[in-house]
Amino acid sequence: MNFGISTMPLEDYQLESKLPLLKEAGIRYIEVKPKEGHFDYHDPKHLDEMSKEFKKNEIEVISMHMPTNGVDISLIEEYDRVWSVREVEKTALALLRLGGEILVVHPGSEIEDEKMRKACREKSEQSLEEILKFCEHWGIKIALENTLPGKTGDSIPEILEIVRNFNSKNLGICLDTGHCNITSSLYNHSGVVECLPDMKNYLCHLHIHDNFGKSDDHSQPFEGNIDWKGFIKGLKEINYQGVFMFELRKKTNNEEMLRTIKESYCNLIA
Repeated sequence: MNFGISTMPLEDYQLESKLPLLKEAGIRYIEVKPKEGHFDYHDPKHLDEMSKEFKKNEIEVISMHMPTNGVDISLIEEYDRVWSVREVEKTALALLRLGGEILVVHPGSEIEDEKMRKACREKSEQSLEEILKFCEHWGIKIALENTLPGKTGDSIPEILEIVRNFNSKNLGICLDTGHCNITSSLYNHSGVVECLPDMKNYLCHLHIHDNFGKSDDHSQPFEGNIDWKGFIKGLKEINYQGVFMFELRKKTNNEEMLRTIKESYCNLIA
């Protein structure tokens, strides 16, 4: 099992400028966060230039996150929903250009009125059907991520239900450990360790971060209350073969945090 890092803590900088730092920290695998001023997924020329820079710094793009600039595939308004679908498809093409394989997708954002939850879920699945068909054509795998409470897809049972309904080899699950820890605390659902057996045939990606079950801190493992030793044991039992992708919050000293990633990973798997 290899480890990598989402570029989220570097999102306030041009990604290209931080690649030497990632290389120095021994980070070979990354998940790119598309964001203006950080990584422009709309520009083919920029993508080709970045592809060269990744190779130069011996970094491999494993995955890309869908855009978060208002993109929401569960939107009721059809114009906005279709726009969101197209933006997600653009990131799939960007990922393809970089040689990556996994596109992380949120099933939806904040549900303003709980009475609309069912309708949002239906719109989300309609969008997923379109995105999945598009990604199947290009050989890109979608990893559907469990979200924070109050959003479409905010529980592992719901994520599992959606993925099983589609029954596609190109659709799997991205388990976000921090989101799961919060949801399990609030809703008394299965925790980060307990949910793994149900995911055995669907888990294809991980977002690794810690918290105390209350706020989405995106802290390093062992800085919250997640049972990491139990989690690693559970991953081995289901034979998880993907990347151990850290998704950490930006901090005052990002350089120091990046330098400790490899050490944190070694402590986890020891």
